[in-house]
Amino acid sequence: MTADSVESTFTERFLSPRALESLTPAEGIELMLRFYVDEPADDLADLEMADMLLFQWGTYHWSQGAFELDITRQLIFGNGEDEDILQLTLTFRFALTEELNPLTCGNRWCMSRTGLEDFRHFILTSAPYTSVDKKLPLSVDLYYGVAG
Repeated sequence: MTADSVESTFTERFLSPRALESLTPAEGIELMLRFYVDEPADDLADLEMADMLLFQWGTYHWSQGAFELDITRQLIFGNGEDEDILQLTLTFRFALTEELNPLTCGNRWCMSRTGLEDFRHFILTSAPYTSVDKKLPLSVDLYYGVAG
């Protein structure tokens, strides 16, 4: 998988034929974890952490009052310059509820495949995940582009 084929590989091999908007966080996160394991990237930068996962959650100024939960695969290609850091992000947005409102913003990185089971366990037992895991979100977005 090359930098140019990351999004299409995910959508064609993992997401299809599911409709993006019908994904629950439980389904979407499992797809991204499988994508991380099953689809190695070519031409990565010669860096220890050139292929990582990020799980994050919270209510942000850009989320327009919604609670967001997302999982991101970050890939660093080429020479590792800023424009070589690409992210495929799957974001779930939910209306704020009494259950979601008190959850603070946070994140957790998975630096390598050797840490994937600990990362999976963290996600599946986290309060943000268990609060929304099987709920249909207000919206689901898939974004691929330069980080930051």
